[in-house]
Amino acid sequence: SSRAEYYVCDVANEAALAEVREAILKKKGKIDILVTCAAAPAASGKTEELDFEAWRTVLRTDLDGAFLSCKVFGLPMIRQRSGRIVNMTSFHTVATYPERVAYNAAKSGVEGLTRALAVEWGGYGITVNAVAPGPIRTPRTSHFLSRSPDVEQGMIGRTPTARIGETNDVAALIAFLASEEAGHINGQQIVIDGGWTKNAWWGRHEPK
Repeated sequence: SSRAEYYVCDVANEAALAEVREAILKKKGKIDILVTCAAAPAASGKTEELDFEAWRTVLRTDLDGAFLSCKVFGLPMIRQRSGRIVNMTSFHTVATYPERVAYNAAKSGVEGLTRALAVEWGGYGITVNAVAPGPIRTPRTSHFLSRSPDVEQGMIGRTPTARIGETNDVAALIAFLASEEAGHINGQQIVIDGGWTKNAWWGRHEPK
């Protein structure tokens, strides 16, 4: 069995991240895996009406936070010449909705960060990949899915696997990318959406 520990930290504060890093190193001796997944509320709305501070809040958490986390926790990985980094992006980097400009820009930035670090740090034995979830059932998305039965059924009907993704689907992919078996996968963004972003068919998908 294993016991998880947690630290409360502002991911856009480099000094705070460094304190967490040092606490972990003092207790565990090394850092093998980093998963960046902090996200602010999406700041939905028409671009021409979007408050700049709302834009900055999303980019500060989603993009700046991912960059600083990689920078701070990548340092011991460079020193030990090994590590796995998995950045959470979104299927919005591939196909998006209207009025999601801040979220789209932030997650697209994280995808670019992933590619850049994969090239820069690959020689240290560090792989850097991104996981881009599509519609996934989480506490955060439940309010959207529960607006009406038509919302969830519409998403299911558009998805070739004819279901909404679950958190275990995403966790399994992250666990694989963090494993030794994924040692030659580097710089990739893997979309996990049941085929949502590949679907050009106008009909409804049903379980067979």
